[in-house]
Amino acid sequence: MGKIKFALFVLLMFGSGLNVCSAWECGKAPPAKEPQRIKAGEAFPPLPLPATPLRRSERKNPPAPPILVGKVICGTNESWTRAENDIENLLRLATQRIGVAYQAIKIDLKRFSYDPEEIPILYITSVEPFVPDADTMGKIKEYLEKGGFLWINASSGSQDFIRAMVEWVDRLYPDRNMYPVYNNHPLMNCLEDINSVKILKDNVMSSGGPNLRVLNLGCRAAVILSPYDLGCGWALHTHPWGWRYDPQDAIRIGINMLTYCLGWIEFGKLFGMTPFYVEKIKKKEGRLYIGQIIHSGDWDPHPSALGKLLRRTSEQTGASVFLDRIAIDLKKDSLKDTPLLYITGHFNPNLSDDEIKKLREFLLGGGAIIADACCGSQEFVDNFRKLIKNILPEAKVSIWDSNHNIYKVPFKIGEFHYSYPEKNPPLEVYTFRGIPVVIFSPYGMGSGWEGIPRPYTKEIEIEQAQKLGVNIITYLMTN
Repeated sequence: MGKIKFALFVLLMFGSGLNVCSAWECGKAPPAKEPQRIKAGEAFPPLPLPATPLRRSERKNPPAPPILVGKVICGTNESWTRAENDIENLLRLATQRIGVAYQAIKIDLKRFSYDPEEIPILYITSVEPFVPDADTMGKIKEYLEKGGFLWINASSGSQDFIRAMVEWVDRLYPDRNMYPVYNNHPLMNCLEDINSVKILKDNVMSSGGPNLRVLNLGCRAAVILSPYDLGCGWALHTHPWGWRYDPQDAIRIGINMLTYCLGWIEFGKLFGMTPFYVEKIKKKEGRLYIGQIIHSGDWDPHPSALGKLLRRTSEQTGASVFLDRIAIDLKKDSLKDTPLLYITGHFNPNLSDDEIKKLREFLLGGGAIIADACCGSQEFVDNFRKLIKNILPEAKVSIWDSNHNIYKVPFKIGEFHYSYPEKNPPLEVYTFRGIPVVIFSPYGMGSGWEGIPRPYTKEIEIEQAQKLGVNIITYLMTN
């Protein structure tokens, strides 16, 4: 949207008599009238008595929209209210874009229920460092794991605020990383394409991708952090200092954040509720099992997926399987007795030279790797392809079409079904001396094995992903 179109957009939204930069107090979005509606029947003459007539001039206030966002009271008013009604204004703009009305309220964390059913999104913004006490941090963690979202926005791009927030989020989840969003992440395109936005750094304009960071629980970006200020843009103003987004792009980013969270609200509740298979007898010998590679690129987005896939493989083929999770740390675990490895993730696996060497020895020794890019992550796709070239540069890569035997036993798969429009076959196969050593899908399979769809992602349809997984295992174990 160009500057002229954006100006017209604002004028249409708030009236033609306002100047976006100076018609209201800096830090506040333009005032909005209380919503009023006239029912169609009010245009007709009053009903005969004893019904009590409505005066035709009366207006009815509609029911209040559901609460979607709670803006957290943190510190003094001067630190967290720089853009006082930023989130309220974003929701007003989003109502026009997505057609569904929501509201925001201010909340005190000491009095909050921490129930995502009550308020699905917590929004924290400030220029000053904010660190909740240990009890509050524990409640925030429970809230996130029950399906809630946490938005973190650095007012004026405050580095002190971001540094403090990153430190305490890291204490909440010391085993998880906060990653930059990749270029085909749902946050980048679930409604608006925001791969290129305008950024103001001390009033100097530049362009690039949005500087968003996410912490995943499963495949869901439960924490979304912006080191550049979004709030001033949502309130439709800017300042000649700090780091922030151009207002029109801040709004586009915010509407994508809202759209993403609305799509994930119900699925987020399922995190941690899917049971693992646990073997009573911890003996793997004589049974089929698969090790899942630990790495720093979000290695475990669907913890129950392999167990469920192996269970279905057993039901279909009669193979004896070991269903327990087997997490493989390439830095210390032996691969001597492991026939198959599985690797997935959203981000760059970043394996070390020693880990690459161990995987090369594993493949040359007769092992095989099954891999997929969780949610169709392009970052994982690109880096996994580079990784395999480093591990086994002699391997030849090909794409097996629907005529290959891998799509015929035990399940016949005649055509491919995805969560989005796609016609390409789902598998890339790396062979060495004519033997398949790596079978890789650039589309997500693991969430299908788990049986839980992921909104806005590039996935193989659930039932087909399950059949394809059984076929892949069967093919590798018999060839």
